[in-house]
Amino acid sequence: MKTLFFFLLCLFTYNISAQQKFTKQPIDIQKYTIQLSVNETSNRIEVNENIAVRFKTQVDTFFLDLVQNHDDSLGMKVSKVLQDQQSLSFFQNKDRLYILPNKAKSGNELTFTVQFAGIPENGLVIGQNKFGKRTFFGDNWPMRAKHWFACVDHPSDKALVRFEVEAPEKYQVIANGLLISSEKATKNRKRTIYETKTSIPTKVMVVGIAEFEVNKHTYNNRLESSTWVYPENKKEGLKDFAAADSILAYYEKNIAPFPFEKIAHVQSTTMYGGMENASCIFYDENAIRGEGKINELIAHELVHQWFGNSASELDWSHLWLSEGFATYLTNLYIEDTKGINAFKAQLSKDRKRVIAFESKTPLPLQDTISTDVQAMLNTNAYQKGAWILHMLRDKMGKELFWKTVATYYNTFAYKNATSKDFFTVAEQVSKQNLAEFYSDWVLQAGHPIILSTFTSDGKKATININQDQKALFHFPIEINIQYEDNTSEIKTFSIKEKQNSNSWETAKKIKAIKLDPNFKLLFEEKK
Repeated sequence: MKTLFFFLLCLFTYNISAQQKFTKQPIDIQKYTIQLSVNETSNRIEVNENIAVRFKTQVDTFFLDLVQNHDDSLGMKVSKVLQDQQSLSFFQNKDRLYILPNKAKSGNELTFTVQFAGIPENGLVIGQNKFGKRTFFGDNWPMRAKHWFACVDHPSDKALVRFEVEAPEKYQVIANGLLISSEKATKNRKRTIYETKTSIPTKVMVVGIAEFEVNKHTYNNRLESSTWVYPENKKEGLKDFAAADSILAYYEKNIAPFPFEKIAHVQSTTMYGGMENASCIFYDENAIRGEGKINELIAHELVHQWFGNSASELDWSHLWLSEGFATYLTNLYIEDTKGINAFKAQLSKDRKRVIAFESKTPLPLQDTISTDVQAMLNTNAYQKGAWILHMLRDKMGKELFWKTVATYYNTFAYKNATSKDFFTVAEQVSKQNLAEFYSDWVLQAGHPIILSTFTSDGKKATININQDQKALFHFPIEINIQYEDNTSEIKTFSIKEKQNSNSWETAKKIKAIKLDPNFKLLFEEKK
């Protein structure tokens, strides 16, 4: 036993260096079957998990992400690992479970059973809701699934999932996928089973276990749509989620049919304002107020069903493909429902946030610098990502932009994509060369910081546009020119250098200029 322990410890040390990059993982998870047992009086959970694994290469060992129990405190303690009912050697170290399989050859698909129990420190939030009632809510983003089930906790390894939840019968259970069954298990306990038909990343695999008021109906004669709110918030929930179907219809019209088996809107204790779990969105419990003011939150989380859950980023550096899309497509919903002035107000607000963020933390949109994934949930991924999409829409036009979004989605539905993949699709659809745009706005940090001056003498007018930041950007900029005779016009100048001068013959004298009057450019004006 000591020999095995020493071997595994050496193996652990080797794998830390040899498999630092996720792309070197030798496995591809096909399906998780998670038998989860919770109870009323303890935070301890029991899990019996079956994991179907396809091996990319022949290996003697592989690892799954699972946070280890320490001294009977928080974390999971594995008691047994089986393959074909035969016990396997295994080893836990920190947040990994190492397994020594049999017949793990390239192309083989093997099923492993992992039995464990413990109190999750994170990922599955067990506690009381705002009404003092006990609840259990999955909250996996970005890599917190490993706190309560064994997995490959990375968006590039998608899998089917089946949840078999045993809980006190007073609770209702919601999870990804379709409801397979809900029936009495033992006295005062019930077993509820959900299963997905499509593969999803672990970040959006969840269960919710609580006392709910459930309202279900059929959307568009084909899709189950439901709301799950605390009984005490029944009235408020009906009002707040009243527009959910119309928002869903807006995105189906512009992108593609809804990608999952159902859509459930769930009041929960998520640490976020909303969490886009695949087919069952969780909303912070305090968002449900009966004021009908969460339409934009609903829109943001619905967009994620297409972008993030179905067409997922290959790695965290491409997070803007989720958050930037959700932010900007929500802005387009604002434009469509509240008008152009509300849209511009949102663009202005987002631009100010980007400028403030980048003054302290300049990052490329494809963020290859940050190492803390949780910290990557920031203005760079959200508002800057949205602004890059906004400038792209202006460059190619509204119709081609929506066609690009839809084509990109349909190309990578249920798959993974990179920033380059999206721009390849954008070039194909628009028939434009976007290499310079991609290099400027995706691969380099910062934004244009513009210092402008003008002169006019009644014969000729000149406007100078100088870039004051380190990197060089190439962009068109609109300028509203106000003349002393109280007339005005908008001219567009192409900026390709750090110092740019544009002149034209005119008998009018310039009184003032306004940069980017129609909110088309992500920039900062230097006074």
